[in-house]
Amino acid sequence: MSTDGTPTTNASLELEPQAVDAIERYWADRATGPSRKILIGATLAFAELGYHGASTRAIAARADMSPAAVYIHFTSKVELFHHIALEGHKTSTGAFNEPAELVADPASKLRMGVASFATFNAEMNTFSRTIEYEMRLHHDQRFADVWRLRRGVEDHMRRILQAGVDEGVFRIADIEWMKILLLSNCIDIARWYRHESPHTPMALGFRYADLAMSLVGAVAP
Repeated sequence: MSTDGTPTTNASLELEPQAVDAIERYWADRATGPSRKILIGATLAFAELGYHGASTRAIAARADMSPAAVYIHFTSKVELFHHIALEGHKTSTGAFNEPAELVADPASKLRMGVASFATFNAEMNTFSRTIEYEMRLHHDQRFADVWRLRRGVEDHMRRILQAGVDEGVFRIADIEWMKILLLSNCIDIARWYRHESPHTPMALGFRYADLAMSLVGAVAP
């Protein structure tokens, strides 16, 4: 919300130079040639204007290409957003899943998963905000693979919390509610975090990990 209580849209958010750099680095590792330029331009357009506000012409302008050139590589705006959302969710869900799988006990799984996931949402704040919030517009079958990734990280968090309760290391009254609380807290970082913050993304990540441990009634290892 804005200071006067009106809803804040993507279009009202000025993109930070650090956030633009992060998006450029992200796609530099995942695409080449014209496709890279288009994916960077589209990600910036979706971040600035929202999915509905970002026309193909606006995407092409940010990629410094013609609309016709964009269509050579991506046949529609939906296909382009799907590619961005799918790659983004592979990275964001992996930020929780992969560190959590490196350790054995539920407390360490929760701590490492939350620390990494929160760090990602701070480092990639503009990108994360775009793929998280704009995805809510897309529930059709074309985006089923993206929603499977989202459900997968929810299932992983639920299993960790259940294991902690079963082993007596977590004290949780409602596992489903706790799952929603912990994941949504991490995702919300992308909404408010700014790169000029005195807290680095990694420091913030471990602050959120400590908070998670407190919320589940565990002692941080």
